Amino acid sequence: MRVRYAFMNRIVVVCLSASLVAGIFATPTPADAAAPTREQALKLKRAGESDDGAAARLNEEGKALVRLGKYYQALDKFHAALVLFPISNAIFNVGSMHYTLKQYEEAFPYLEQTLRAPLAPEQRAVVLKYRANVLTFLKMSHRAVMVRTNPPGAKLAVNGVALPFAAPTRVLIQFGSVDVTATYDGFMAKTVVVKSNSAQPPKDLVVRLKREEPYSKVTVRCPKGADIFIDGTMSGFTETRTTLLVGKHVVRCGKTNLSAAFERNVDVLKRSDPAFTNTFDFAGVKE
Repeated sequence: MRVRYAFMNRIVVVCLSASLVAGIFATPTPADAAAPTREQALKLKRAGESDDGAAARLNEEGKALVRLGKYYQALDKFHAALVLFPISNAIFNVGSMHYTLKQYEEAFPYLEQTLRAPLAPEQRAVVLKYRANVLTFLKMSHRAVMVRTNPPGAKLAVNGVALPFAAPTRVLIQFGSVDVTATYDGFMAKTVVVKSNSAQPPKDLVVRLKREEPYSKVTVRCPKGADIFIDGTMSGFTETRTTLLVGKHVVRCGKTNLSAAFERNVDVLKRSDPAFTNTFDFAGVKE
């Protein structure tokens, strides 16, 4: 069985493991199934391996572990493969392993993402079966809803737990009160509270994000006891912490017994700027 799926502007061609499908309903062995960080995944690369080459190898190693019934270890391999390079086959394999381990909430987003691939009919039937089973197992407590964001591509978190794929995507929402948070660079994060129950299940969401104003936190220090004015507005004494628009501002330190009053022009930078500090220390100035 072959899957073609475009990621990062290139096509990755891999084969779904027949043994993986055959072993889906086997009994798992206990182990730690925590997903590795990128730093941990990079340590699994061999000398001279590219990220995509290492990901393909780890994915195959995971399949071999499945054949041995070592499902948690296989899950680690598949997760590591995805951290290094998003191979579509590894996405399916992560979802399948979570499904095998009865971690249905964790399985759902990976199965959902796999369905975006141009699968052959028999492949799609397998993934749809797993997905339908997940929804059946969770039908007393969850519903799946489509979450779209404006702009599209926002990262999503449910009750503070980050989801592996960006919007638009279908998300499992548990009955009760659930926070769905969308974040996108250059926009203000937004949290929508979804309240639902079996009688009133959650509905599809569209989360509209506002562009964030280019503000940044700053610290200003003047000689001890000096008044601090920023752009002509009294802001404190000796030291102040505040938030200012990114760009040019004027800081005035007032007169003290040991120093004359003086002004300084400052540039407030974005946090993403490599030179970011935004601490303006004039405490030792005596004019």
